[in-house]
Amino acid sequence: MDHTSIWNFLDDSDLSQYSLILPSVAVGNVGQLACDLLISSLNMKKIASVYSSAVIPVLGYDPYNLHSTSISNSCEIYKCEIRNIVVLQLRAPLVYKSARKFLEEVVRKFKEKSIKDFIILTSSFAHENKHISTSPFRYVSSDSCSHKKKMLDLNWIEHKCVDTLKIYGGGFASLLYEVCQENYIPCFILYKYCSEGDNIPDAYDMISQLSSIVTLFSEKSDLLSQMVQPVSWKLLFGRPPPRDIY
Repeated sequence: MDHTSIWNFLDDSDLSQYSLILPSVAVGNVGQLACDLLISSLNMKKIASVYSSAVIPVLGYDPYNLHSTSISNSCEIYKCEIRNIVVLQLRAPLVYKSARKFLEEVVRKFKEKSIKDFIILTSSFAHENKHISTSPFRYVSSDSCSHKKKMLDLNWIEHKCVDTLKIYGGGFASLLYEVCQENYIPCFILYKYCSEGDNIPDAYDMISQLSSIVTLFSEKSDLLSQMVQPVSWKLLFGRPPPRDIY
């Protein structure tokens, strides 16, 4: 089947001063959880739904509002006007053979909207961390990325590339970074080494790390107190076992 997509924008305004944050479906789903946490904490407004043959279809209730009558799908876009942030949330993996075409389409769509830069959140297998006494975070940044100086000032550890960019367990992050480079879009990847399991703490850590270079929350209050867990996380691991089986 040929790759097809439908982009349904509810808000078609200019995004020239906005940064796009999007997760790569990766080990522990850390990027997706971090985007969920960000959308919920900033009470972001849904501005678009994307229906694509490249994304495995998923439908469900609104993950951020139990009283909403709307449904959510595999790929949706949210906006926070106060922080000039747009989040493209993916709730399902990409179909491998259509991944590049879809990512090229994402870059093209947001380039047309004059997006400022791309921020890719992902993760990597914990056993790939060869220096466990250092920070579990690594980054990859294009030369044109406006955040690069802050990363250097904060002594963030840069991912080491030998020939091509590879982040083991990081999903399509490397491919999207390549597409951004081809289209001269400023871009950086932030990832954390982690294992499968309860990755909610990793999501909090990732938002905290990202907040040190991108203004996401008020600096007048404690960062943790401003984070609001999505209501959908209450059933992240399913319901507890029924008591009558014991």
